Amino acid sequence: MGETVTIRVQAAPPSATVVEVPYDTVLANPEQYFQAADLVWVMVASAMVFLMVPALSLIYAALSNRSFAMTMFRLPLMTAAVVGLQWVFWGYSITFTDGSLWYGGETRANALVDAVARPIAVGTGEGPSIPELLFVLYEGMFASFTAAIVCGGIVHRARPARFLIFISFWSTLVYSPVARWTWHRKGWSNQLGVLDFAGGTPVHITSGTTVAAFALFYDFETSKLSLFRYSQALLLRIGKRIAHDFEIIWVVAKSCFRILKTLLTGAEWIKPEPAEYSVPPTVDAGHFEPYNNTYLVLGTALLWFGWAGFNGGSALGANLRAVSAWLSTHVAACAGGVVGILWQWSEKLLDAGGRNFEAMPPDARYADLTVISFCDGAIAGLVAITPGSGFVPVWSAAIFGAVAALVVGFVKKESAAVLRHDKLHVFAVHAGAGLVGMCLTGLFADPTTVGLDGHSTLPHPEYSTGRRLGYQIADVLAAVAYSFVMTIAILNFMKFSVFAFQWLLSRDATLRDASGCYKRDEAGNYEVEVFVDNLQATQPQRWRDDPLLQGSVAANGVVIAGANPHILAPGDGQGDGNGEALHIQNPNGV
Repeated sequence: MGETVTIRVQAAPPSATVVEVPYDTVLANPEQYFQAADLVWVMVASAMVFLMVPALSLIYAALSNRSFAMTMFRLPLMTAAVVGLQWVFWGYSITFTDGSLWYGGETRANALVDAVARPIAVGTGEGPSIPELLFVLYEGMFASFTAAIVCGGIVHRARPARFLIFISFWSTLVYSPVARWTWHRKGWSNQLGVLDFAGGTPVHITSGTTVAAFALFYDFETSKLSLFRYSQALLLRIGKRIAHDFEIIWVVAKSCFRILKTLLTGAEWIKPEPAEYSVPPTVDAGHFEPYNNTYLVLGTALLWFGWAGFNGGSALGANLRAVSAWLSTHVAACAGGVVGILWQWSEKLLDAGGRNFEAMPPDARYADLTVISFCDGAIAGLVAITPGSGFVPVWSAAIFGAVAALVVGFVKKESAAVLRHDKLHVFAVHAGAGLVGMCLTGLFADPTTVGLDGHSTLPHPEYSTGRRLGYQIADVLAAVAYSFVMTIAILNFMKFSVFAFQWLLSRDATLRDASGCYKRDEAGNYEVEVFVDNLQATQPQRWRDDPLLQGSVAANGVVIAGANPHILAPGDGQGDGNGEALHIQNPNGV
């Protein structure tokens, strides 16, 4: 007798039944065992999740500077293609098939050789009955989107080709194990009853932590700081940050005293003291203005739309739980966007308290109230509600969005000293808001919301709120530690592999000495303390000086769109090969 499977069959609405039938029968007559509404909704949700990838392209291109915008525009889609292909060949198999605690081991799912019509709840019959092929499609969109998030961490740091190699290793060694322990029935986190509906840990915590590890790795490699010197610099930055915070607290206290005095005495508003206005902190050299706010708004809108399929589709069926998840997603995004603007406004007022705020021009008072604050807050709300959208009531989604926007605003400000190379604040938005979402899910989990799909129950209802919250935090900490260590390991492995490959291909001994681990001193002896590494895995991408090769003309950022012999004239010596810029002549003689 052939293989038999257990499947939940919709008999006559609203009742359903569970039957055991041969798998060949299901494969031959799938329309008799799967509901068309569930299939259509999950397929639509998969398409919506895929739309989130170009949405990230718009957002990353908008927040990058002009010289790197095109790379950030194209890289998320290229990353999604690489990870999507990898997911089909071995990613799904090692993530969701039966096997060990960390990896699946059913080779039948490699390249989807035999992954077509099995119901996703094999052997139990619980949950919506959708075919395995559709489940592969939907979860593959999650893997691609998660990898696309990591693209935001390489602005001005890594070559796209090397990043694509890195992300293929990362998806196999980081995303798949974390997704397995979160969603597979044999995963340790799943068995402990950790609540993660749509990917707070495997999607957002892992991607945000990876970007942080990438930024720190690049900081070490480019500055050549020792651990002692780096720790010393870090403590100095933290000390300055604490001193600045105490200054703000003192100014706020004085402002509150003046307001109280005005209310009690009925006197006119006491003007701030101009002498107390301090110079704002110096902007670091890597600061740059966003490239295009229009792209940012459009990307956020598409991301908002796609997130409905991201969370609502995780119900894996057309049911009321999917509707609740979708509505919770919308409410959290609304609350996060509004609070994001209020956060920026209050921060502006606090910084200006006692610093001649009234004397400032009206436009300057609210100059920081840009759409960036709203978009950051909305995305933070979307990230935070991801793990709890199918577990918490809709009214609590506003709390998710509001708290996430506040936490992300704080983390962005405080992490700038440590993660200097995380220019797009991917760690703050995804890891910070993901942590908020996981914690609040443990606090607001509701059995009624869980049961809206007609079959699910809240895992381990005997848990107290404190115990459930502890498991939620433990899951986050495990993902942070694992993602960080594995990312650093992958980057170091790539760095060594690139060096070894180039060294082995080099036939000239002199060339080997120039690009190898050690270099010679003036006497021809090796200086073993000096490490020469021109083959970093995170080598920055630079613009070329030749305008014919689509580079920048000079350091002032002037870019030539095309080669016109009447516009371009060589410098004093046609360039010396060392980056001499060409001069620009106006054909009209101006």
